[in-house]
Amino acid sequence: MLQSLRDNSKGVIAGMLIGFLVIIFAVSGSESLFNFDPATKGVVSVNGEDITEVDIVRASANYRRQMAAQYGDSLPPDFLSDENIRQPVIENLIQRKVLTQKAEESGMTVGDSFVNQQILSTPQFQGSNGVFDPNVYQQLLRTVGFTPANYKKALAEDSLVNQLTAGVIESSFVTPAELEMIIALSFQTRDFSYAVIPAAKIGESVDVSDAEIDAYYQSNTQSFTHPEQVAVDYIDLNVADLMNGIEITEEQARQQFEQNVAAFEARTEREAAHILIEDNDEAKIAEVREKLAAGEDFAELAKTYSDDLGTRDQGGDLGFTSGEAFPEEFESALAALEVGAISAPVKTDAGTHFIKLVSERGSEPPTFEEERNRIVDQLKRAEAENQFVNLLERLRDLSYNAENLAEVAEELGLENKNTGLFGRGAGEGITAETQFVTAAFSDEVLVENNSSDVIELAPNRVVVLKKTEHKQSYIKPLEEVKEQITTIVRNNKIQTLLAARAEEIESAVAAGQTLESAVADAGYEVKTAEDAERNDVNVDRDILRQAFSLAKPQGDTPVTASTRTSTGDYAVISLTAVNLGGQELPEEQKTAIAAQLKNMTGQGEYASYQDLLRENASIKR
Repeated sequence: MLQSLRDNSKGVIAGMLIGFLVIIFAVSGSESLFNFDPATKGVVSVNGEDITEVDIVRASANYRRQMAAQYGDSLPPDFLSDENIRQPVIENLIQRKVLTQKAEESGMTVGDSFVNQQILSTPQFQGSNGVFDPNVYQQLLRTVGFTPANYKKALAEDSLVNQLTAGVIESSFVTPAELEMIIALSFQTRDFSYAVIPAAKIGESVDVSDAEIDAYYQSNTQSFTHPEQVAVDYIDLNVADLMNGIEITEEQARQQFEQNVAAFEARTEREAAHILIEDNDEAKIAEVREKLAAGEDFAELAKTYSDDLGTRDQGGDLGFTSGEAFPEEFESALAALEVGAISAPVKTDAGTHFIKLVSERGSEPPTFEEERNRIVDQLKRAEAENQFVNLLERLRDLSYNAENLAEVAEELGLENKNTGLFGRGAGEGITAETQFVTAAFSDEVLVENNSSDVIELAPNRVVVLKKTEHKQSYIKPLEEVKEQITTIVRNNKIQTLLAARAEEIESAVAAGQTLESAVADAGYEVKTAEDAERNDVNVDRDILRQAFSLAKPQGDTPVTASTRTSTGDYAVISLTAVNLGGQELPEEQKTAIAAQLKNMTGQGEYASYQDLLRENASIKR
């Protein structure tokens, strides 16, 4: 922690603050991943509010999607199974529910205008012109299983919980005394000397006898076990490989494009601007109404009077909507306007709006050039999925009693592959797949010499395998591992001698000798480090770590200790002084450290706060 404070004190602390405050609930779920009955019986009740099986399924699906996007095919097949993720998902949903309830109980709210502005300003929802595009917005939401209403609800809940989080973290503080103490410890330096006992020099006198080798072998026989291995033929049927063998002609792509265009529904998109008055301020509403009636410029009035901080500097511009971006009352009023007209006051949960219809446009279908690659991929996938279904049934039938998989692969036009020998441990490629390895070492395949069942490794990917070679585990003979054992025994003897020699030197220093005199006969070099910092590059890292772990010397008596270094040598350390630091630290750097400490304290307090809320909640399972 102390070294981290030193390293980060000159960085951009504000960036860390933002990172701490933006709490992402990865498995919090959304409202519309699947169309289930929301009245499903609750699995867990939190302070009287249910978490249903539907909530769990949705959150699990959301979690799987996020993990797949982040890690791709590198995750083991069973990593995201219901058995593995169900309980963690439930616990996260409980925590989410507790936090949301507390935020609402504390009177925290999130206005529609804030949520709408977040949507409008999200780059992923904008077209090539940098303006919110309803078509892009709705297409992306459909991709991840949201409706606009459910997405808004999820955004509002995230913002609500973030308010609570920020309130707790921002309320933390660090006293001046705590700050000074941390700075003094963080920038502490130490004075010490050390002597390195070289392993190579000790090793010059170390021999290993045949008797020692045999004794080690007999005592550690199981350490020299060669694992059981198997080699299998396998057929890997998957949509991705099938797609590679499919050609889509220009004519097919254009035909599909024409069908898409024919099914395209053109919708009117309306460009809106608004002036938002919060808290039903009747005097302010009346004043704006009068100025609009007098013909004053709408954009200028928005800059002066609108409470929507996200749009007022742009004259209240909200971009285009196809009828679903804003609350129903807002959309209805907008649809009733002529271009250039301004509505009467419209009330929503966000407040009172004066709405202006800036322009209208009809949505246009994309061009063939824009859609070609997507259509080709879509047609390839559709054809590959059809082939996959047909080949899957034939693969299951043909492999059931097959003498070998080569003939099955030839019959299906697929490739028969062989793994080579592999064990039960972590492999590479397909031998890293848990289900594949389990099947290969099953009695059905290993003992009964049958083909495996069809194994689903992933959606649209299955394999069948059959044993071609099997080697039982065995104890390697002594002659095969003699060189390995010689190295082990020799290194063990060297380390024992090094530790004993270091202990002798420590005892001599503790008895009153200097480190220099204690190692003089052996000829070891003594080095001195004065005002050494925790990250001093001139001192071996292991020696430095040991020096900073020692207690402060009392009076003139040094504190001694020894440690093994990463090179296998031993070092004896004599610590003579501990020097507090940071007194000359610039105020700017102290301020940065204080901010970081405040963040760390706030995070700890927030974790405790969550635990307290959870402890006091009524949770029924």
